Amino acid sequence: MFTFEFLDAHHGDCFLVHWGAPQDRVMLVDGGPGGVYRATLQGHLLQLGGRDGGDPPHLDVVCLSHVDDDHADGLVRLFRDMKQAQQDGDAPPYAVDTLWFNSVEELVDRRAPGLSASVRPLLERAATDAAAGASYRQGRDIRDAATALRLDGNAPFGGPLTEGAAAVLDDLDVTVVAPDDEALEELEERWRKAKQRGEPDVITAGYVDGSVPNLSSIVLLLRHAGRTALLTGDARGDRVLSGLRALGVLDDAEPLHVDLLKLPHHGSDRNVEADFFEQVRADHYVISADGVRHHHPSEDTLRWLVESRAPDDAYVVHLTNHIPFAEEELTRLREGRAFDVDVRGPAEQALLITIGDPP
Repeated sequence: MFTFEFLDAHHGDCFLVHWGAPQDRVMLVDGGPGGVYRATLQGHLLQLGGRDGGDPPHLDVVCLSHVDDDHADGLVRLFRDMKQAQQDGDAPPYAVDTLWFNSVEELVDRRAPGLSASVRPLLERAATDAAAGASYRQGRDIRDAATALRLDGNAPFGGPLTEGAAAVLDDLDVTVVAPDDEALEELEERWRKAKQRGEPDVITAGYVDGSVPNLSSIVLLLRHAGRTALLTGDARGDRVLSGLRALGVLDDAEPLHVDLLKLPHHGSDRNVEADFFEQVRADHYVISADGVRHHHPSEDTLRWLVESRAPDDAYVVHLTNHIPFAEEELTRLREGRAFDVDVRGPAEQALLITIGDPP
């Protein structure tokens, strides 16, 4: 069994992956934007329970796809609670085995040793500006918490999660699809320009596609018990396809089929084109968005998804929130087609998707 719980993360991402028997292995991916941790994530984690009676809730992995507020804020607060308990000498609120997180500075220094240190003073000054420095502050907080809680190092990978890295975690095969060398090269170029111009905004660009946080977004291909899931963070579709081809799981002969695909960047039409859905097809398409702060998902994205499939194809498009314009478009697109639409109900804490049958 392979189970996914997509929490109400508003305009961001926050979800749990359960696997193993009896579903006792748990990965938390992202923590959503401000307010999600206290309103939803914290209580949901407390329901997990520990491995043994009386133990704190246990997470085998916490994965931050990339440092952007709508993914990182909840994890900043989770680790802040853990650090506070550590400082107070109290029992930890959660037991976390490992953290997967790409520090942008570490990614840059892998290509250009010392570059991040030379740019850091610019970023420290930018950190006083809420708009320019939010991502930097959150990345710094996560990095510092990882060190304090002895979760740094990206075990069992032993380094940054970049294209081609692979590991097996209790019968869960994990392959990193992105970021790739091209994205890392662009990251390095951004940092060099920031240094040359003395302008930290070159790096700390806000919520725009192609920005530094999205370039570093971790994309994971998960395999368990013959089932697959592609988790794309906010990566660009072309980088996802490039990574899949480099790994040999996608070629020109036929599209890649996965059981579950989390759409890149909440269904934005700036991250994917029609050919993305021609190349990657799924039984379950998940869109984590609320359509409030950003017009996500785009109607064009929904149309490209549906038009990539045959009229009699059976699949489900899942929405983590009620989004009137998206549901209206999906209703129009359903005419003469066999796919279903699943929307998390307002009383439901999470959108639950189970892949595979019990053994």
